[in-house]
Amino acid sequence: MIEGLLEDDELLSKIFEESHLTKTQLDSLLLAFQYKIEGYSLEEIVKMRDSGPVSKGSYLRTLGQAQSNFRKSLYTLLLVVYLGILDTSTVGDFVALSDRLSSLKDMEIPEDTILEIKLIIDEISDRITADKVL
Repeated sequence: MIEGLLEDDELLSKIFEESHLTKTQLDSLLLAFQYKIEGYSLEEIVKMRDSGPVSKGSYLRTLGQAQSNFRKSLYTLLLVVYLGILDTSTVGDFVALSDRLSSLKDMEIPEDTILEIKLIIDEISDRITADKVL
């Protein structure tokens, strides 16, 4: 499922490269999100992975890893806000960027625009981590 999306969407591919998830984890998470909502059974979902059919145990293990990585990312975000490392204006900038990215989802985006988006994300990250200060 994720293979085709990554091939067709350069922006998605760039964002994915910087994420905490492996391709298999993201594939499992997408399958769980999309197909469980549509009423597919676990037996059907394990046959839909990009890498081919896997055992239920393998799928559930990978899905658990993806969920754990996602949860830890959220806790990390809360932690840096709680400690004052990340202020609410930066969170607002990030939410605004996320909204803009959602509106670009099915559009052909020029490479220079993708690089500009990556620079904005890196700038937000630098503000959070004080990378430019150190």
